[in-house]
Amino acid sequence: MIKVGVIGMGGMGWFHVSKLCQMPDVELVALADITPERLEAKSAVQINIAGDTKTVDLSGVARYADGSRLIAEAGVDVVEICLPTYLHAPYAIEALQQGKHVLCEKPMALTLAEAQTMIDAAHQSNRLLMIAQCIRFWPEYRFLRDCVRDGRYGKLISLNMTRMGGRPAWSWNNWFLDPARSGGPLQDLHIHDVDFVNYLLGKPNQLYCAARKTAVTGAYDVAHTVFNYTDGPQVHIHAGWSYQQTAFAAIYDAWFERGFIRYDHRQTPAVQVFENPLKLEGKPAEFDASTDAYYNEVRYFLDCIQNNQTPDECPPESARDSLALIRHAIDSADSGQVINLK
Repeated sequence: MIKVGVIGMGGMGWFHVSKLCQMPDVELVALADITPERLEAKSAVQINIAGDTKTVDLSGVARYADGSRLIAEAGVDVVEICLPTYLHAPYAIEALQQGKHVLCEKPMALTLAEAQTMIDAAHQSNRLLMIAQCIRFWPEYRFLRDCVRDGRYGKLISLNMTRMGGRPAWSWNNWFLDPARSGGPLQDLHIHDVDFVNYLLGKPNQLYCAARKTAVTGAYDVAHTVFNYTDGPQVHIHAGWSYQQTAFAAIYDAWFERGFIRYDHRQTPAVQVFENPLKLEGKPAEFDASTDAYYNEVRYFLDCIQNNQTPDECPPESARDSLALIRHAIDSADSGQVINLK
């Protein structure tokens, strides 16, 4: 039985808790949060995405108002960190140094130095660290990954990705809208698709980002980032938080030599494949869309612990490199210049 503690009972903490409670070989031992009503954990915290957060019985789970006390006293094997971004590195490092495996929410950290220190702590403690880059486990994106890897539609020529929504005004102490604590929309939102492209295609040869700041956050609230791969596809990634509250949207369009794939989570079917060059004839993509990305990522990490295997599907070094790409995008937006990476 793997004993797990969760630090941070906001929206993502609830997602993690609900998945852990579905696993018969897992014991959810403890929760930690500094907010008393969230620590009571009577109902899910609403955020901008829907999730399967069924009511679960947490009556026997220990509660801590301090994450450090959970790490030191709860007797857990694994700590899941679902805190605001600026707290990721301190708690991850503390847990690793005390011999706990760590699954940490994205983005990995505020800075590359913090990210590297987290990796160093995992190596020094001989414990596993994984960053919960959930898009790598999303079935619609894994379908795209499989199409690229097995070449069923030929070579990937171009990829457009979009992730948009209203500003997250619901966050504890308004931390999302403070770039000093969240990194801003590029580091919190844009990183989903930037990380997936890094996972799918690796580091691009060149990167260019055009972005706009607003007075609300003082950070880049909307961005268009282009990745160029020599002898490979061109990738355009668009992301942002709108001032108005708009419905969340996640979309991709993938051009292949012998096919075109469109994903729009607002449509049914969400993923369509177009193979006919002469007439409009889309068909539903064939894959298992019923699997739960949040469950899959947690289960994958726990299986790695049980099997004494490194999390090769989502190693922390790769998450660090995705964070580096975000920092390059910000540098490009600041300077107006193309960044050469290779």
